[in-house]
Amino acid sequence: MIKIKILMSLLLWQVAVYAQTPASILLKNATIIDGDANVKPFKGSVLIKEGKIYSISAAVPKTIDAKTRVIDCTGKFITPGLMDSHVHLGTGDLTDLKKAYATTDSIMKNLLLHGITTVRDMAGNAPFLAECKKKVQEGKVPGPDMYYAAQFAGPGYFAMMGAGRKGEEDLGKTSWYRSISSKADVKPAIADAKKAGVTGIKIYASLSKELIREITNEAHQQGLLAWAHGAIFPSKPMDVAQSNVNSMSHANDLVFQQIKGDTIEIGAAWAQLYKGLKLDTNVRDQMLSEMKRRGTFLDPTVFHAENNKMVNAALITRRANELGVKIVAGTDWIFPSKNESVPLLDEMKLLAVKCGMSNLQVIEAASLNGALVTGLKDRGVVRAGKRADLLILNADPTKSLETFDQPEFVIQKGKIVKK
Repeated sequence: MIKIKILMSLLLWQVAVYAQTPASILLKNATIIDGDANVKPFKGSVLIKEGKIYSISAAVPKTIDAKTRVIDCTGKFITPGLMDSHVHLGTGDLTDLKKAYATTDSIMKNLLLHGITTVRDMAGNAPFLAECKKKVQEGKVPGPDMYYAAQFAGPGYFAMMGAGRKGEEDLGKTSWYRSISSKADVKPAIADAKKAGVTGIKIYASLSKELIREITNEAHQQGLLAWAHGAIFPSKPMDVAQSNVNSMSHANDLVFQQIKGDTIEIGAAWAQLYKGLKLDTNVRDQMLSEMKRRGTFLDPTVFHAENNKMVNAALITRRANELGVKIVAGTDWIFPSKNESVPLLDEMKLLAVKCGMSNLQVIEAASLNGALVTGLKDRGVVRAGKRADLLILNADPTKSLETFDQPEFVIQKGKIVKK
């Protein structure tokens, strides 16, 4: 009997597909959680047509088209689809592309079945990611909608990396991994990255504050976003924030602002950290206030930090939230390729337990803020006119985030995803 149950589970996993979804769906009598933490949950019904939220009403519409599928959500909760704002799906061994695609396809399926309808990929092989994105858009593979970055760094970083990853030995010379030596490199490099389909430039390492500003300004000029690490050794976190980047990743990196001097050396900085560098709260608050003033999102990756004994990440994120810095939920972690729980839930729980965020704020970080930091205005909230990326949950997520681990329904662009 146990063997039969296991076999059935595997079969269900293998045939996870989009259900035959009618043109319109009515989700009636739900508790709706908007995605904006300032909007209180409310009772209502959501009508979906042609992939979008057509209307939201307090009462069930009296007239319903006979072809509309009606799902009774009494006692259930509707939230926006989740977004992991820091993944890496194109950084593995690409020597065997067939194998690499098969693994990534399975990972993306698992992401979607756990309610992650969009991801921000923070640098990987752009042609590989473009193909993954295309397969999802064409309905060939179930998975989250994907937006990805090109990674820019100084020559020193790429020299340190050596020959590069398997299947990608030209590291630093491609449009998605680009070595930047001078201002003259920036404009053509960003133009090339844009042709590769990126949404943003990830400003990574071994760059002066002047080059960080040049990259950021040119990215914005060419219609792209600028996403950066918290510290771009030798540049300090304040240099990064003052360049007007759209987001800064890894809250732990912000502690390096308190190291004396105009620049920081990567080896010495990390050595100080591991010797027990004590957080200077005054420097921290100056740093976070600058981010708040400029509207810079913090992508704290607390789960990643906790797994690497970086205790400052949670402390800095807690204070960032208190000061009103917008937080996005990203993991920078390995996702399972089978039907297993995803690390985004671990990140969300840490944001609540260790960073003092309310569950509504955590949901905002994993939905609306993720959309905004990626430049997406068509999703992230449960409102009329928005893309119908929605979750139907069996329990109240304002009381327990665990309910996100097993959504009853995942709806992506108006289509119901079934397990």
